[in-house]
Amino acid sequence: MKDIYYIYILRCEGDTLYTGIARDYRARYEKHLAGTGAKYTRSRKPVRIERVWQTQGRSAASRVEYFLKKNPRKTKERFIGEANLFVERVFEKLDIDIEISKD
Repeated sequence: MKDIYYIYILRCEGDTLYTGIARDYRARYEKHLAGTGAKYTRSRKPVRIERVWQTQGRSAASRVEYFLKKNPRKTKERFIGEANLFVERVFEKLDIDIEISKD
């Protein structure tokens, strides 16, 4: 069985959004807060975790992350508010099963 990976969206300073993947999204969030995460979050500190989904394996998570990042901000905001819509869209477009993280 493949490892569980999380796809997450952070709301950052300046009301910007950051999308990432991690095996442990809480630990990764702490790194973002400490300034040791992604370059983007070093200059725009995270304010909160907006939404988290999970899937099996790094490859699938990377494909989902890329798909999410390609969407305009308005669509990302909709996926934050309607998390099941994103689950459906990913399956429809990528044939990858994801679920809303209950972690």
